[in-house]
Amino acid sequence: MCADALRARPSLLEQVQRLLERTYRMESGIADPGRFVIGDRGFRAIYGAPGDRAHAAAGSAAGGGARILVRDCRDGLRACIYYPDGLIERLERFPPTRGLRDENVDDFAALVEELDHLLMLADRARDSRPLTMFEMELHANVSKHLVLTRFLAEPDGRLDPARRRWLRFHLFDKIQFCDDDPAVRQRYQDARSWAVRLIDTLPALPVERRIATLRRFHRDDTAGKIGLIRRLAAGAS
Repeated sequence: MCADALRARPSLLEQVQRLLERTYRMESGIADPGRFVIGDRGFRAIYGAPGDRAHAAAGSAAGGGARILVRDCRDGLRACIYYPDGLIERLERFPPTRGLRDENVDDFAALVEELDHLLMLADRARDSRPLTMFEMELHANVSKHLVLTRFLAEPDGRLDPARRRWLRFHLFDKIQFCDDDPAVRQRYQDARSWAVRLIDTLPALPVERRIATLRRFHRDDTAGKIGLIRRLAAGAS
């Protein structure tokens, strides 16, 4: 394969970004998501050793410490994504593009979740719209299910019941949140619960309506998202 073809091949981050932005019609304005990624060395320069308590006690244990780092500056938001070196090494050893399995599903879910946070922050900043922590978590739960379903499905888009159960277990059922603050843990749990309710309504919708629903979900604010999920769960349009 020639060098130009190798350079033209999108990275895993770019593939996920394109899928999310195309599905939601999201306009983040981010041309290269890799520029926003730091590893253990970068995290250590900001917060100290990656193995310390501040690194470990956030989100879910399955995420391995991956997180979005945000600072509100005078001239706007500054953000980057921390992916632990071990997470990247495992995804390189077990590429999701060659299939999802027990060895890479948690790491890939963490990669998608944090990238979704970054894209949402950029999208809302461009429109000068607020974004709550709960809304960001809710959106990311839906996004990681959307992306991992696409990577796990057959070429025709079908996902058999066994693999659907496997994915649900890894994304939602097994997750234990490790933040010390019970209010934060509750926020994560509530976001997961509402996301699952939305995900469970989508298969009953025609394909074109699923896309429209996801785009409306993305555009809505927190109250709009919850209202949409309630109406869908009740069988209303």
